[in-house]
Amino acid sequence: MIATTLDSILNHDNVLTAVDEKTAIEIIAAAVDGLNDKDLVMLGSDLLVTVSRQFCIEVMKQMLNLFQPGNLPSVTTFQTFGRIFSANVNDSIPFLSAVLSMLAPLLPEARTDQLKRAIAGAVAQFADAILEYVARENEAPDQSVKVHFFQNDFGVIYEYILLHWLPKMREPELAAFMVHATSCIARVISKEKLQETADRLLGSAVSVVRKHPHESSASEGLAIVLEMLSSNAKSILEPQLDALLDVIFAQACAPADYAKPFAVKSHNEVLRCFAILYLNFPDRIINFLLAKLSPNVVKSTVIKDASDRSVVGALTIVNKLVNQPDVSFSFYLNALLKSLEPIIAPTPPVTLSNNVKQILAQLVLTLADRLYLTVDNSAPLIEFIVRQCSIPATTIPRSPSGLEVVTDEALRAACENVLHLLTTTVHGMETILLPGLFDYLVMWQYTESARTVAKCLVHLNTQRDVFATLAPSGAVKRSPAVVELFTRLFVLSGSAIDQSDGDSLLRLLQLVVGRMAEALKELWEGTITELENFFTMRASNEGGETAWDGQAWEESLLKLLQTSLHDLKNVEPELIHRIAECFTIQIPLYIDFPEDKAFLYRALGTTLEISTDSLVVNKGLDGIFNSVNHSKIVERQACAVAVGKASSAHFDLILSKLDGFTVPDKQGKRSSIFNLFGSAKESKQESVDSERSKSTIVTCYGYAVSGAPRALLLTRIDDIMRSIMPFFVGVKEFAIKHSLCRFTEMLAKALRETNSTLDKRQALMFHMKDFVKSEPPELRSSVRALAVTACAELAQLPPKITMEEVEDALLLFCNSVFPLLPPRHDSSEGADAANAAYLNYEVLWDATIKALSEFMVTVVKVYRNAEATVVLLRNLKPWLESDSDHERYHSLTMLHNVLTSDAVTENVIAPILGMAMGLLAMRSMDPDARCRETALACGKRLASILSNGKSSDQEWIEAGRQSWMKESLSSHAAATSIAGLFYGILEGDQLVKFVRQLYYQGLLERRAVTAAGVAAILQATLKNKWQPLKEQGPDILGGLLFALKTVRDPATKVGIEGCIKAIAEHDTEMVARVLLNQPVPLLPSTAALWRSLGSVASFAPILLQHCLDTLRTTPCYSEVHIHARCASLPILQSLAVLVELFQSSNNTDLLQANFADLAPVLIVITAAMVGAQSSKPPQFAVSSEQTGADSEWKSVYKVVPSRFAVDALKQLLKNANSVVPISFEMIEDPVMYAEGLHVTCKCIFQSAELDAKKVIAGLVPYLNSEIDAQRAAAVAMYSAMLESKKPTDAGQVQEVVNHLATKNSDQALIVRVFCIRGMGSLAQFGPKIVNANADSILRVILAGLEDSADGNMNSAPIEAMKALNKLLPVIDRARIQEDLISISVRLRPSFESESPMIRSMAFSLFGQAATVAENESVRAAFTQEVHDVLVILLLHLNDDNHEVSTATKSVFKLLLPLLKSEALVTALSYPDGIAYSRLLKLISSALGTDFADKIPAYLNHIIGYFRSESPTMRANAVLLAGNLLAQVAAAGQPDTTTSHMAPAVIHLLSDKEPLVRQRAAEALGLIYQKSSHHV
Repeated sequence: MIATTLDSILNHDNVLTAVDEKTAIEIIAAAVDGLNDKDLVMLGSDLLVTVSRQFCIEVMKQMLNLFQPGNLPSVTTFQTFGRIFSANVNDSIPFLSAVLSMLAPLLPEARTDQLKRAIAGAVAQFADAILEYVARENEAPDQSVKVHFFQNDFGVIYEYILLHWLPKMREPELAAFMVHATSCIARVISKEKLQETADRLLGSAVSVVRKHPHESSASEGLAIVLEMLSSNAKSILEPQLDALLDVIFAQACAPADYAKPFAVKSHNEVLRCFAILYLNFPDRIINFLLAKLSPNVVKSTVIKDASDRSVVGALTIVNKLVNQPDVSFSFYLNALLKSLEPIIAPTPPVTLSNNVKQILAQLVLTLADRLYLTVDNSAPLIEFIVRQCSIPATTIPRSPSGLEVVTDEALRAACENVLHLLTTTVHGMETILLPGLFDYLVMWQYTESARTVAKCLVHLNTQRDVFATLAPSGAVKRSPAVVELFTRLFVLSGSAIDQSDGDSLLRLLQLVVGRMAEALKELWEGTITELENFFTMRASNEGGETAWDGQAWEESLLKLLQTSLHDLKNVEPELIHRIAECFTIQIPLYIDFPEDKAFLYRALGTTLEISTDSLVVNKGLDGIFNSVNHSKIVERQACAVAVGKASSAHFDLILSKLDGFTVPDKQGKRSSIFNLFGSAKESKQESVDSERSKSTIVTCYGYAVSGAPRALLLTRIDDIMRSIMPFFVGVKEFAIKHSLCRFTEMLAKALRETNSTLDKRQALMFHMKDFVKSEPPELRSSVRALAVTACAELAQLPPKITMEEVEDALLLFCNSVFPLLPPRHDSSEGADAANAAYLNYEVLWDATIKALSEFMVTVVKVYRNAEATVVLLRNLKPWLESDSDHERYHSLTMLHNVLTSDAVTENVIAPILGMAMGLLAMRSMDPDARCRETALACGKRLASILSNGKSSDQEWIEAGRQSWMKESLSSHAAATSIAGLFYGILEGDQLVKFVRQLYYQGLLERRAVTAAGVAAILQATLKNKWQPLKEQGPDILGGLLFALKTVRDPATKVGIEGCIKAIAEHDTEMVARVLLNQPVPLLPSTAALWRSLGSVASFAPILLQHCLDTLRTTPCYSEVHIHARCASLPILQSLAVLVELFQSSNNTDLLQANFADLAPVLIVITAAMVGAQSSKPPQFAVSSEQTGADSEWKSVYKVVPSRFAVDALKQLLKNANSVVPISFEMIEDPVMYAEGLHVTCKCIFQSAELDAKKVIAGLVPYLNSEIDAQRAAAVAMYSAMLESKKPTDAGQVQEVVNHLATKNSDQALIVRVFCIRGMGSLAQFGPKIVNANADSILRVILAGLEDSADGNMNSAPIEAMKALNKLLPVIDRARIQEDLISISVRLRPSFESESPMIRSMAFSLFGQAATVAENESVRAAFTQEVHDVLVILLLHLNDDNHEVSTATKSVFKLLLPLLKSEALVTALSYPDGIAYSRLLKLISSALGTDFADKIPAYLNHIIGYFRSESPTMRANAVLLAGNLLAQVAAAGQPDTTTSHMAPAVIHLLSDKEPLVRQRAAEALGLIYQKSSHHV
């Protein structure tokens, strides 16, 4: 880093001179040390070279120390020596002798190629230094120093390198370097040494050059050798000249790679070798080169196509030799020109490569620049240059192998530059170029070079009068006349705008006009500036996106021609005829240039229009007809245009010629312009040409009609139609269809100007529509567009065609045009051909779309009534709603074109206004930005029409600007603003149509983004314009519901819900009414809508109340049959809706506030729905928009009403934050229905703070309902209310009790059961409430105890016993005394119940009753009741059910106080595990002791159980009978009882049950035992 920085500082200006010698020596010492360090070697070398510029002596002293005996310095050291000698020649030369003397002995020590190269390079630099020192002798410090002082030292080194090192070099670059170094050293050796080693040196140099042609060092070295040998050893060089020429010529022919500078330098050095040899051996060199250009060599080279290298190489060398300064080539000029003849104009023609032509053009320029060209010898060369300037524009040249390809455009550009340089820079060339350049202008083969020639002529005219050089007509070699030049240049100017330097043609044309007619000079001078503006505009459009349209340029030229001819008509009429004749004569010049020929036709037609000479006109028309190429569309068209221009003055002459082509000849064939039909031999090509010629004829008719005088046309129209109509028969060729369409269009336009009718209009319309029908689905031609345009023109002729015909044509045209695919640009690489096709297709596409648009505008303009706009919109509507972006966009564009027509007024658009605005609103939300913008433009136009142009455009403009933003599609604000633009101009029925269009079709758009946007527009409309739409509310809502269930896009669904909410804001009741009348189960979309509406705080209460009113007022069943009950549809609908409303968000507070109203109603409805069947769907007419409604309503058949009700109740409890019971499934189970209803009601009251008063009042209407389930639910609610102790007010409790008491005798058992349960629940309220209602309570309970309406189920008695069990502890005992016996009597049937629970409950209640018997009479009566049921109690002590056994034993303990038997107390005091037989024995013993008189009654009661169905009861009975009989026997009582009991006991010994037989045997044993003991 330090060394680099120091070197940079020393290299700075004047720094080195300021360094003192001491410092310099230190720097030098450090740098020399750096040469020995591999990391600093290059930095040390650079630093030494830098310091040597000021302190060379000090540097050389230090450097010489590096030469040690027997040891060669490093490679860098030698390189540094060489660089020092090159950097400071004057100060380093004094050390040259020392360096060479020390170096020479060390040469054999060099072993590596790098070291050899370094030594040779350094010595070569020493040689260059001494030569430079001597050359600048006047500036040298020591002028006595000469080269020969060092020749010996240099000679030794040179000879050693030449003999020992150079032959051994194998690497190309190293070998070339050694040749160059050796040649440099050879310049400072003695002449004798050079002559001695010349052969060896030249041979080595040639050998290296041959082997390594691209090494510039070798070529440069060879050139140095040749220079030395030419001066010092020419005799040695001459014998080897031929071999040497072969070698270096081969090198000269090798193409130079201009991307590589060394390759170019090598090529130039080879050319210098030729220049050196030419100075010494000119004859041999020229002969050698001319031999390479001989005709045979050139021909063989081209035929073999080996390459054009030799020709190119020879011409390149010749060009180098000719261009040498101070060396004349005049002696060899003629030989050279003669040798060039087979190349310039070979006979026969030989195709040469562009490379040869390009170098030849350069040679011509060199010859001219060296003033070797004269008038006599230059003509072929100039013509050669002009010929190359005429090469057609193509990029596919002949590509010779090995040479860089020169394209045709490159060659043409090169030759144009050569010709321009010859004209502008070479002195005296005007005498050589003139008047020949004028001849080239009118030669057809040089048409392409015209602009370049014209440019040269314009320049030459600034130096002299070029027209004065033109040879007169009588001269031996005639020059073109000025008129000929005018017509030629005028035609070529037609395409000048498309060419660079095309303005030169225009400037030359101006000069020619001034020479041709003085009268036109002023006109052209004034107009030429305007024409030059076209070139300015074209230059500014260069590289632009839009292609330049040259039609305006051509029209301007033709207009100028027409004006010029009009001016000449009064001054020189004959000149007009001459111009027409020249145009006609020059037609063959453009046989290969159809565009120019077409322009000539148009110019000739313009001239014939003004010409009055019928002979000239006839000749001109024949020239056009006989030369037109029918296969070229541009020529056919131009021919027709020319005919049209001429027809204004020569209509009858033109018709006669055209009729001659269409009249059948004798063979039944038609004549043709080219007599294509006259040939006896028909071929496919002739058939094609025949069709195309027909096309030309028809097109000519069309333009003739268009340009004809109108009055004359009306007299000839019938003849024209007779000639034309046969062409319509069986036409298939595109060209004829094209021409027929154009003819029809132009004929209709011409007749429209005269307001005349056309008898054949119907037939022409038919043919035009038939052409459209026959077009393929793809866009391949312009026939479709032309036919539609022709129909538009025919429709404007009087009288008006019928509207049916218009609609038929519109339908046909729309179906044919809109499905066409739009053009698509291919941006991929290599898509040039595709893009060219794209441009052509785009033109066809635009023309077709424009034609249909104009047809629609024409229809409106012709009819100017509402019917026309209705028909138009009806045909556009399917395409406005198309799935294809381009179809929607172009249909919108056409609608916009129609609306912008001045024929569209408010009255015209009135019938379609609403629907049109609806369609436009839909498209304003289109995903395609073009569609959005165009739709808004259409809306803006409609608004302007309605306001008579007074509407504000700013809002529409802003909406159009936003329409290009993608965000506007998802912006609700943007859609709302756009909605305001549309509905703001609509009123009444049109607003209704607008809205209907939106909800019937806009919401159903397949493009989700459009549908969502339409929803936003519709929402804004409904919100702001509801009043005029109110009457249509149900229909609108129905359409919205249909859309909601149809669409799938979430955003659109949200938008539709927003629309319904907007309606609900105005008329919530109507929304609720319509929404309730929807199929059940609810569709997902409808359910989501209800949830959405329910989440709105302002809607939810109204909707909830509406559903409640429906549930309260609507009968539960629509039909009631013996075996079925059909649920009412409104009930089901309300339940389904409530389910969704309950699930709406943020409704918890609302549900809790209305819970007291909702819960009772839903409980009642739920009870009524259990077991009910689904209802029938309603009968109504299904609209076309609701084709799926019938299937949706059929789903009602599958509905389970109870499920709907249960779901509603469940959702209410869940969303009101109440406890959701698990009893809902029980409600739907017929067996568990009552219990499920009770649990649910109880849960409702236990989990919510209810307004008891509301609940009580809400249930009253259902107490007298005809439906049992409703009454049961109402009573169940009352029961649950009491059980939950919810009525805290005594009055409310009393009210509930009163309601329950009224239902005590209800016909429905379940009602009575819930009534009893409710009475039992009064126990929770305490004695006061119970005793206050004791009469009602006991009445209900006593009735329940004997209620057997459900048979063996005993649900009422069970409930009564439960209730009584709860009430006995709290009821006043004095009040119950008189009813105890009644209760006891009513309990007896329950003792024998099959249900263990009933038995257990009855026994327990019986025991409880015994405890409250306080009155003596009651106790006595109840004691007797105890004796009456004692046997039952004893038998059930061993009941099959353990709970019954336990309850019975407990009852016995409660009865003991009444029986007052200590023996029984003792008997029943045994532990629970005592055996039943043992227990019976103890009890029987006690009974025998205390109640012996009751035993016969007991036995009479027991005998009845011998027939019990229960084996246990039979076994218990016989065992009890045995124990009691044993007591009788032990007491010595009469055996009357035993006498009739014993057989019964004995009979049980044969019972089928072993247990019974066992107990019977035990009983007999006891009887016998007691009897025996007593005896």
